[in-house]
Amino acid sequence: MTFYDEIAKLKNILRKGWIIRNIGDHARVESDAEHTFSMIMLALEVMQKKDLKLDQLKVIKMIAYHELCEIDAGDTTPFDHVSKEEKYKKELACVERLAKEYKMPEIKTLWLEFEENKTLEAQFVKKIDKYDAVMQSKVYSQMLKDDELFNEFHGNCKFSQEFDELEL
Repeated sequence: MTFYDEIAKLKNILRKGWIIRNIGDHARVESDAEHTFSMIMLALEVMQKKDLKLDQLKVIKMIAYHELCEIDAGDTTPFDHVSKEEKYKKELACVERLAKEYKMPEIKTLWLEFEENKTLEAQFVKKIDKYDAVMQSKVYSQMLKDDELFNEFHGNCKFSQEFDELEL
């Protein structure tokens, strides 16, 4: 199997959070690959507009690698009743496999940095991850004419305030 074969699997992993909310009954649910692309584009926009002094290549790579763990572990939500420890263990095993098999140690390094959330880039990517969910909820809300979906995500993620508060 090639690395492309591996990453192509992300195109078929649907975001379970939307499935749980029955979005799939009314619209096509986004995949992990689409989520990753949206995050990259949002990050580029925010970094430019806010003139953030971040390592942009590192941010883009971290975004690209952050969902790879779901190739083996699947998209786990809080509704799946999987402990954080078990989820982390499964995801780490996948990241370690990919990093070793494809001789790309940076996958593991940047995935761990994202998970540990200690660097400015990791903190930014975590916020972009939330921001993308809010923006996707807006798309689905408009499509389904259901403001409650957007209000739920927007209310739970004060993304604009979080970006304003970042000390970058």
